[in-house]
Amino acid sequence: MNRMDDLPENLLLKIFEYLAVKELCIAGRVCRQWRRIVRDNTLWRHVDLLNYRLDLKKMWKLIRSHLSECLLSIKIKGFLDTGKPKFGAYSLSDAMLKDLKERCPNLKEIHLKNCNTMNLDPSLLPSGLVKLTLENCAIEPGLMKHFTRDLPELSYLDVSRTVRFDDRELSYVCGTDQLKVLIMNGCYRVTAEGLSKAAQQMASLERMEIGDAAIENKNQNFELAAHHMTRHMVSLKHLNLQGCKPLTSDILKVLLSGLKKLETLNVACCLMKYDSFVNMEPYLKKIKLLEICSSEMGHQQVEDLESILLECSVKMVRCVKSCSSAVVSS
Repeated sequence: MNRMDDLPENLLLKIFEYLAVKELCIAGRVCRQWRRIVRDNTLWRHVDLLNYRLDLKKMWKLIRSHLSECLLSIKIKGFLDTGKPKFGAYSLSDAMLKDLKERCPNLKEIHLKNCNTMNLDPSLLPSGLVKLTLENCAIEPGLMKHFTRDLPELSYLDVSRTVRFDDRELSYVCGTDQLKVLIMNGCYRVTAEGLSKAAQQMASLERMEIGDAAIENKNQNFELAAHHMTRHMVSLKHLNLQGCKPLTSDILKVLLSGLKKLETLNVACCLMKYDSFVNMEPYLKKIKLLEICSSEMGHQQVEDLESILLECSVKMVRCVKSCSSAVVSS
């Protein structure tokens, strides 16, 4: 057996499972046998297009050629981070969403990155969606209010760096009880006041990320938000507050003492010193993972902190924005 086409088709199918979408399409042009294998629906359960940018014409070709009821997840990258003339171009259309909804009834996850979704009717999203990511996307104001009605099974929502996601959009999201994961990293329009109101309605939430969101403590709103989180978010296990400048030792103590189920906590770039963590040793012992910024303390201090906290692991994460000078001056 000297050639690949001498291999049994079931073995070729296994090999093709390791190919990315582009390579898979190229393999389908080699010969009729390979084209038949490439069209096997099992190869198109999870379609990741984040390494490519497809316009509407190319997306239509992909959908009609390869997608079927076997599709479980699809990831698409748009043109928002590119210059003209492609900037703002659409990667999806209403007709395409409708076709996906009918063609792929088992679709559970959609991940859109750098996509312009201003042209889309949210009611056309597959009603069985469990996981939706809108990463750095352009959205219509009021988009989130459709999700509570049209996506009854949605349990995971990531809107990281989506500019128009603000307190009002957050209030719409709070209208759903089934949401377990909410990621709002980089959503600078979300305020402490909005977070405070949302916390009172999200008792089922297990993971929340609001890192680098420019939260401020105007009129002690962030302190109030922390109190509401401890009182109402009783299911919270994972909390990301990276870059949250108003976070103080006192507020952190409130969170740690009130969130009984908390397992992981990210407080990187929050301008907190080594001594502050040592003084909170009784509270930090209860969690499994503490994430801090690499510029906030050295490796030796991290090792010392781990020895004090016993079962709590300390992980150093890369600092997105330099905060070492602020730590020194504080």
